[in-house]
Amino acid sequence: MNFLLKNLLAIVAAIATFVPLQAQRPAMHVINAINDSIVDEGYTLYLHDKLNWALSDYYKQQCSSKTASLSVVGVLNDSLMSGIMIDVDQLKCVFECRLNLNTGDLQSINMVRGLSKKELERAERQVTLLEKISSLDGIANVSEAGNLNIDVVEMGDNLTRLYLIQGTNKSKLIPFGNDYSFDFDKNCNLIARRKYHNSFIPIDFSQKEGNIHKCTHSHLKDNPYITPTDVATFLLYGHDLYGMNTFSVYSTALSCYFTYNATAHSIVLVEDEESMRQ
Repeated sequence: MNFLLKNLLAIVAAIATFVPLQAQRPAMHVINAINDSIVDEGYTLYLHDKLNWALSDYYKQQCSSKTASLSVVGVLNDSLMSGIMIDVDQLKCVFECRLNLNTGDLQSINMVRGLSKKELERAERQVTLLEKISSLDGIANVSEAGNLNIDVVEMGDNLTRLYLIQGTNKSKLIPFGNDYSFDFDKNCNLIARRKYHNSFIPIDFSQKEGNIHKCTHSHLKDNPYITPTDVATFLLYGHDLYGMNTFSVYSTALSCYFTYNATAHSIVLVEDEESMRQ
């Protein structure tokens, strides 16, 4: 009997070594803190990309001196972000667009002027960072959907994060996936890189009449939470273009859904699929 029991235990132990363990779900206060951080980072990325969009559109429509070859976006102060188009040969700003962070209002300034010291530093840094990622492997562009959008976000005095997020010029398509970020220190050394999704996972509702109200995609076990790029992409397309207020991600690692609400500016954990249908 002891011999049989020992052999049975050995077989069970052997099988267990080949069965992947389900990730233990962190305490709710830890999950909430992670989600709050994701929402804040995603919203900051959204503001940068939104201003980049406006800057590009207004420049084409309004600029009287279309000699720029570089666009740079950065925070001016607590209430303003500025995007400028730069003529790199003359080192001049030829057009500017400002976003009021309190009201969401956009102001365009069609004027040629010199660059401030801060603007010149940002421009030089951005060129350096773009050169550094241009030689990296593992970056794809889904050209049939659109181009990768580039956003450079100053995370602090010693950290700059460069994002690449898939854009699209197709209607009724939310381009989730194919998104990356690269962290650089104050000396422009690459210190971290991320690929948020393993593939391009668009929500395409071009065959449906009207717009959809909500959407869901899944994350593999190596990506348990909604990503900041998910939040930014949803706000840019799902919310701003198609009037959606929520989207969800199913976390295979934590066996739950996470739902982002644009009005509440928050992510909540949803336990089961039945609750998702309500």
